[in-house]
Amino acid sequence: MKFLFNVLAIGLLLQFSSCVKEEIDTPLLSPELSDFTISPKRMGEEPFILVNPKSKSDGVFVFKVNDSRLASINGKVVTLKQNGTCTITAIQLASGGFKKDSIQATFVINPLQAPLMSEFKLATKMLGEAPFELVAPKSNSKGAITYTSSNPDVASITGSTVTIKSTGKTTITANQAADGTYLAGKITSELIIINPPVQEQTVTDVDGNVYKTIKIGTQTWMMENLKTTRYRDGTPIPNLTDPAAWSADLAGAYCNYDNNPANANTYGRLYNWDATHNIHQLAPTGWHVPTEAEWAILYAYIGGTRESGLRIQDTRQGYWANQVVANNETKFSGLPGGIRTDAGLYAKLSWDGIWWTDTRLGTVTAVAYDLYAKGYIERLEAKRASGFSVRCIKD
Repeated sequence: MKFLFNVLAIGLLLQFSSCVKEEIDTPLLSPELSDFTISPKRMGEEPFILVNPKSKSDGVFVFKVNDSRLASINGKVVTLKQNGTCTITAIQLASGGFKKDSIQATFVINPLQAPLMSEFKLATKMLGEAPFELVAPKSNSKGAITYTSSNPDVASITGSTVTIKSTGKTTITANQAADGTYLAGKITSELIIINPPVQEQTVTDVDGNVYKTIKIGTQTWMMENLKTTRYRDGTPIPNLTDPAAWSADLAGAYCNYDNNPANANTYGRLYNWDATHNIHQLAPTGWHVPTEAEWAILYAYIGGTRESGLRIQDTRQGYWANQVVANNETKFSGLPGGIRTDAGLYAKLSWDGIWWTDTRLGTVTAVAYDLYAKGYIERLEAKRASGFSVRCIKD
């Protein structure tokens, strides 16, 4: 009997042990980690907090980086140290029937970027002008900006205030300090300092018209458009009113805009190119029609850009159709005398002042300079039969 009892006890014990072992050997579940990505960052950005991957488990996450030279991790806070590419691993500890698991994300740290600096252009200034303030260039960085002058003997800088010292050229540099995700940057602009124009004595043409004159840099120009109806030696210049006659002339002629002499009193007369190059000489004694090279000197003096025409554009009201910000700093006092086309038609009064040079191109064209109402000045190639204004320059 005792033997039978022992056998039954052992059987029950074995059956219980089997159930316990079956329960212990039940495998832990996967937390099924997913959605672990890290957006690229750029050096200079502030530390940021990692977002846990998605998981079915509530186990604690631990984060590690494979290259501590690029980034460091304290808890969930990532601090950038150097640009490059590294791997961040999210490790979730086992919990509640879910096993320990991990997931990785590639993390790109971009280098600092150069700032985009623009709109830093300095207008030509004149000796004797008061100190002026520099306008900071546009930039997508917020770094502090300081300024330097390559030639302090021409213009010196204190803070952002420029003091003019002498005529010449200097390069002004706007230096921007590194800030946030941006490197240090710079942008330059050339500052030209010129002598102010000096009004000189008048000059009288053969018809008795008196013209004021102005010294601009190294050149002396008339301050008004030519009005003469005769060449220097007294030879009459034909006044061609008929369009066909005007179009056919190759000997030299003049006209009044719209054949109205009253326009000549304000804007001077219009001449075809052959009149400017006539053997009898169009300009008064001691003066001449400027060459292309001489006009180019004036163009460079006033700034050498299309917008530089503002410096020779007359500022009086009622002449220019679209005058906006002209300053006439040179006292050249350019007016929009209009033109006569090579077909004999009149156009552009109050919109354009176009002046002949003494320079011809080929057989039918010559060089002129066109000052447009908005203050734009440009070199122009036109047919010799066109009628333009004339400004004379001193020999």
